[in-house]
Amino acid sequence: MRLLGRGFWSMRRAVRAIESLSSQLARQTAVLERLADTWAPSTPVVDQRVIKATTGIDHLDATELALVDQFVARSENEQGHTPTEEEILVYLADERTIDLHTRLREREVEVQQILSQRSGR
Repeated sequence: MRLLGRGFWSMRRAVRAIESLSSQLARQTAVLERLADTWAPSTPVVDQRVIKATTGIDHLDATELALVDQFVARSENEQGHTPTEEEILVYLADERTIDLHTRLREREVEVQQILSQRSGR
């Protein structure tokens, strides 16, 4: 009977320890989620109405919105005026062209390296 009683109390202690670990894990997870939200927030879901109201353009993704925000802030600071919708569209087109040109040059270098490796064999 004593052996059964000891087993019961040992089991009860083990259950309490597991419950304690579970609550500590839940608290730790909550803290880690808050840290992650602070230091590495997920890409915000941007309401298209807000984009249209702030920029006059209704088809920006999060990356383009960040570029537009930087361009508008820089224009206001350096030139003292808020860019028009047309100026913003021209700026975005220029950024896309520069990005495409850069990627094409990088691709050309990669192709040349592959060709030189094949010819060197």
